Amino acid sequence: MTAPLFSNRVIPTLVKIGFAAIFSLIMLPLPVTASAQHLAAIANSLTMFTLAVAQEVLLGVLMGFVANLVFIAVEIAASMMGLQAGFKAGEIFNPFTNSSSSALDQFYTLVAIALFLAVNGHHMLITAMVRTFELTPPGTFALEQISLDRLLAIFNQSFGTGVLLALPVVGTLLLTDVGLGLVARVVPQIQVFFVGLPLKVGLGFLTLALTMSITLPVIRDLFSNISRNILWISVP
Repeated sequence: MTAPLFSNRVIPTLVKIGFAAIFSLIMLPLPVTASAQHLAAIANSLTMFTLAVAQEVLLGVLMGFVANLVFIAVEIAASMMGLQAGFKAGEIFNPFTNSSSSALDQFYTLVAIALFLAVNGHHMLITAMVRTFELTPPGTFALEQISLDRLLAIFNQSFGTGVLLALPVVGTLLLTDVGLGLVARVVPQIQVFFVGLPLKVGLGFLTLALTMSITLPVIRDLFSNISRNILWISVP
């Protein structure tokens, strides 16, 4: 429901249910390190069983949120670049994020998904989920284990990475705006608005193409840290 790629609306609901059932059958033989008394208390009490289920749901939502922060960082970068280049004037519905976004946002979303699959990010996500069952057995997770400092650190890292990804394009277009402003003051006869829009779009595409070899490894490194971030945030 919350994991990146798996929670996409493009994937049918029956496929998601099938994935959940398959994962459950695969992980069922895992050894449980919780005490026998604790497991017996959960099995014999409807209240404790309901609470244990709620705790596992909360842990799953938390894992999906942490993993999605990487995609949010990419969306922040694409939104900043699209706003500066003028792509926000023609927004369309993006089925991957269930919101309106520009063509540049959708391009970066597809690139992020391709990189996520290329670096086996879905395998890292499943591996981290299995490790949480080993380190935090069912029924032992508590809300007090969630550290606000850890959440803020991961969020700050994602937001900073998003700004870093957008910095080359945003910086180039900012200098372009300054140059167009100087031209408008020196030569008032030039219609800067009509000249500036295609110029900014062209420079944005050029800068994006030149810096793609730098930004893609940064996104790839973010995906490589998904498993570590999930375990860091969900395990005491």
